Amino acid sequence: MTEWSRVLWKKQPYPDNYVGDSFLRVSKKRREVTYGQAFYSATAVTQEICSCLILVAVFCGLSEGHMKAAGVLTFTAVLGVTGYFITRSQLRSSARDDIKLVCFYVALISCASPVVKSLTGSVATDTINACTTALLLLRIVHQDYGALVAIVNPTVSHNLGVFASVCLASRLGSDRDVFALMTLAVALFALFPGFRKYCRTKLGTTLDLFFTIVVVTVTAAGLWLYAAHLMPLLAFALVTCNGIIPALFVALQRHKQNIYGPWDEAQIEDK
Repeated sequence: MTEWSRVLWKKQPYPDNYVGDSFLRVSKKRREVTYGQAFYSATAVTQEICSCLILVAVFCGLSEGHMKAAGVLTFTAVLGVTGYFITRSQLRSSARDDIKLVCFYVALISCASPVVKSLTGSVATDTINACTTALLLLRIVHQDYGALVAIVNPTVSHNLGVFASVCLASRLGSDRDVFALMTLAVALFALFPGFRKYCRTKLGTTLDLFFTIVVVTVTAAGLWLYAAHLMPLLAFALVTCNGIIPALFVALQRHKQNIYGPWDEAQIEDK
């Protein structure tokens, strides 16, 4: 009898639901991932978590009076200008168009600040805190980390981050503080993901890891100064994202099925 072939276009003397041994023999094993590779991939999640915690730390500093709006704007401007000059060669727009865009955002946030400040005056603080926490968690979940899955949606992630920022900014006492926090939110949630991708794809692994260390250090310093009660949360996130989850992935990857078939040739012969 003619040997069965793994093709659909060929007429073969077998039932439609027949599957020969060669179907499984051509299966390929997935390339195993080392702990170092899993750790490096998890640093993208760490950076996004830190960006959310930086926003919360600045909010705590502004709301408690330990931080001035001018200092936040200066910090945002320094980060924005530095990131812009680093990634300028990858941008398609002209410098003039970029300046116009910055002016538009500044004018828009300035006009919206008085509205945002009184937006949630009748809502309880506990409700705002819970809503902000849920929104930031959803932002982290929907962020693009390079995986081609349905849950990834950078637009939704950006909108969730801005909405969380609006919730926090609505609890501040002055228009200037609201403007400073919303400007920082635009830098963290609109510009930072693109800069993170640039570091990962263009600068190499070493510089990207150095950038991650800088982000974690800045986040830890901000929390230590203005929101010390969130330091355990940062430590838990670092241990979980960069320690436990990569280790579990490496330990459990031998149990996963490969994408072409569930068995290799040795297992087929045993059966």
